[in-house]
Amino acid sequence: MNDLLGCSSASPLPNNIDPSKLSQAFSDYFHNKIQTIRDKLDKIPHQNSETPPAFTGTPFTHFQPLTLTDLEKVLKEMTLKTCDLDPLPTQLYSDCLPELLPSILKIINTSLQTGTVPNSFKTAIVKPLLKKPSLDPNTLSNYRPVSNLSFISKLLERVVLKQLNSHLLCNNLLSPLQSAYRPHHSTETALLKITNDLLLATDQAEISAVALLDLSAAFDTVDHNILLQRLQHTFGIHSTALSWFSSYLTDRYQTVSIDKLNSDPIRLECGVPQGSVLGPVLFTLYTQPLDHILDRHNVFHHSFADDSQLHNSSSPDQSESLLSSISDTITDVQNWMTENKLQLNSNKTEAILIGTTSKLSKATSDSLQLSDSSVPLSSAVKNLGVTLDNTLSMKQHISSVSRTCYFQLRRIATIRKYLTTDATAKLVTSTILSRLDYCNSLLAGLPSSSISRLQRIQNSSARLVLRKKKRDHITPLLNQLHWLPVPARITYKINTLTYKCLHGLAPAYLSDSLSLYVPSRALRSSADSLKLNIPHTKLKTAGQRSFSFQAPSQWNTLPLPLRQQQSLESFKSALKTFLFSK
Repeated sequence: MNDLLGCSSASPLPNNIDPSKLSQAFSDYFHNKIQTIRDKLDKIPHQNSETPPAFTGTPFTHFQPLTLTDLEKVLKEMTLKTCDLDPLPTQLYSDCLPELLPSILKIINTSLQTGTVPNSFKTAIVKPLLKKPSLDPNTLSNYRPVSNLSFISKLLERVVLKQLNSHLLCNNLLSPLQSAYRPHHSTETALLKITNDLLLATDQAEISAVALLDLSAAFDTVDHNILLQRLQHTFGIHSTALSWFSSYLTDRYQTVSIDKLNSDPIRLECGVPQGSVLGPVLFTLYTQPLDHILDRHNVFHHSFADDSQLHNSSSPDQSESLLSSISDTITDVQNWMTENKLQLNSNKTEAILIGTTSKLSKATSDSLQLSDSSVPLSSAVKNLGVTLDNTLSMKQHISSVSRTCYFQLRRIATIRKYLTTDATAKLVTSTILSRLDYCNSLLAGLPSSSISRLQRIQNSSARLVLRKKKRDHITPLLNQLHWLPVPARITYKINTLTYKCLHGLAPAYLSDSLSLYVPSRALRSSADSLKLNIPHTKLKTAGQRSFSFQAPSQWNTLPLPLRQQQSLESFKSALKTFLFSK
């Protein structure tokens, strides 16, 4: 689409620096930024935090060697992306797999058995990417580094991750409230859990304080020695397996590349590799001791990688005490982060009070006091890509989605005459419908006046794809495209998540919010053992919008044969057919 519109998909670059010196300028900036943060953290006094409990299970001492079949399965799961460091185009690995597989297997198994990572696997090519299109491209601080690693190095990491995850899951070592890089977890499940808590608190006439924490270059400042000690002490990784992680982290280099002009390689003294398979997972293990601090303060919390948030609730007249407790918690979090070489960015930390309009009017505080700054309370915050306002009406989120979708629709409209119907439908699905569907379970229970704004976007999309006029009836068009209307898409998402909760395919924090209905006395209808208990709530705009209310309410209305489907795929297919028939 960018090519047809004459727009470049490449990130802009500064034009105020000699192109021949640009790579080195970015390299120096990225390196100095991390060094400055580390130097600053070293000078800040801090108290030693309590050490998490030591691992007491069967230690993870070595990796299991792979067979050709094992490796082929892992390789076929990977996206074929070529990096400048690859000796040959990645597509050739797929095209010539039978010939190349034995050699690749030897490299992988040698690394696993010796506990070493080849030096050639520990170099990254970095491309600068402008953080937001609206930022000044001539300011280096407006860019973030995007690292590219060789294909075989990422294959090795994926092999290691599978075995690491097996150890972590078997020993129940993962934080139940960390939703990143885990099966069945997503930003949507995280936000569903958070909003469920907030809506239920609002239903009880309480207000909630939410703080969204921001870290500066979080992945880049991780201390290798602390991480390795934590892998050993907290997660039971020893011997050859620990040696492998030590080799993986040390002697890593990166070079910035712009228009095939490379900077001098820089040795990375800290951090987990950006753009890697293992790096994000290692970061979540590194920060897991934070759970103990937050639990000690009796504060609800949730994390998605380096995005962390805290929340708690109270009566409106206790708002000052509520915010003070959040502030005290953040002080302890900040102390732990300083001790662990992470920098909490107070300037980007956000806070908001959430409740009904009448209860919020009784709150007496307008800011969250931190040790080094005051954070004003916002009327809305962006949380994992979703805008949450202080009454959780979702009006600002819907407005934001609408603006973006109409912008994309106008772009597609300018090139529609060059596209087939099928190509246009695919383009609209990827750029419009994907935005309508993102975290749409949060919209369950909203008034039809709110949902209708999104429905109008879908209607316009259908007319654009099929080249129909505004007066043409929309239902036949949606049926022709096999698109469920927006309300049905929300129903589809809620019921799919409910099915997953009941079949071990969802996070425990969602599954635990549902329970099977147990009748007080035996009735003929009690033969339906798949009905869920619907909790008592007070407010249609709060408790009745929570997942713990919406999920059972919608699930119980489905026909029993539909709820009895034996697989997720068969359930989704039958559910879609059912919703189209309504």
